[in-house]
Amino acid sequence: AEPLPVMPEVLLVFRAGKMFMEGTRVVPDARKGLVRIARGEEGLVHFQWIDRTQNSLEDDQIVFPDEAIFEKVPQASGRVYILKFNTDNRKFFFWMQEPSSDADARLCNSVNYYINRPIDLADEEEPESSAPLDNSAMSEDH
Repeated sequence: AEPLPVMPEVLLVFRAGKMFMEGTRVVPDARKGLVRIARGEEGLVHFQWIDRTQNSLEDDQIVFPDEAIFEKVPQASGRVYILKFNTDNRKFFFWMQEPSSDADARLCNSVNYYINRPIDLADEEEPESSAPLDNSAMSEDH
């Protein structure tokens, strides 16, 4: 694990542990953790898992708009969530560690809002180098 890098813009932070696959089961990692969603210096959104006791960054996934979804795992008992990429088979499981479950659904919605927000290219000097716009995504009212 590496020391915690400073991110120019932190969008959302909440307490959550991570989980790992053991055969077909998901097993919780007992450590206290933080999920941090932040925009890096390159303007991209990072979904990070931080070990709260060590204050160290363990996982850092760059998420592009509409590339992943964060949702509750219906088959699991308890407060288990998954970050699922639709571009490949990456899956990351988390268990909520916030004291109250009242905000879980709101946190889940916030995660999806931030990871699927279009990348802000306002500071971009060469707009030609950006990806072409997907018109189907623009027709939906968000």
